[in-house]
Amino acid sequence: MDCPKDHGQLKRVSVKSIPIDRCTECGGSWYDVDDLRVLKDKESAGDYSWIDFDLWKDIDRFRAARQQRYSCPRDAQLMMTVHYGESPITVDICSQCKGVWLDENEYKEIVAYLGKMVNTQSVGDYLKDVRDEFLEIFIGTESPLSEMKDLDRVLYLLQLRFVVEHPRLASILNALPRF
Repeated sequence: MDCPKDHGQLKRVSVKSIPIDRCTECGGSWYDVDDLRVLKDKESAGDYSWIDFDLWKDIDRFRAARQQRYSCPRDAQLMMTVHYGESPITVDICSQCKGVWLDENEYKEIVAYLGKMVNTQSVGDYLKDVRDEFLEIFIGTESPLSEMKDLDRVLYLLQLRFVVEHPRLASILNALPRF
């Protein structure tokens, strides 16, 4: 396959046993339809563990961006450039095969954005996320085990945010005897 950005040859590399295609020139990467989600599930720590990448889940929330006019390396269809979630970050996706092209800087920007989101959400935001992740166990596209891992991650982040927002109450609760 050729890089949609500079047309160089993409090299197959393995990240946590997931094969992805990476451009040796620009550092961009091609992810087939479920690669980012599977990679997130396999990664126990590090940057990929924060990616809950399902652009197709809320199609009504798509925001078009300035089009890069890249051709999909998988099927040569013109890809759409859209904003990643509510951020100003753009990614290129193929509406045909649902693959995702991330420029090297786009990946780093997504990781930074997700880190910011984790640090700025309130307890109320995390409670909403807990509800959403709980529902995903039953209706989500991932396996129930994967969805439960996502719920566990959100519960952990809720716990951390609660301690930050309510340190006195957290210390009182921490002092209670454990059963």
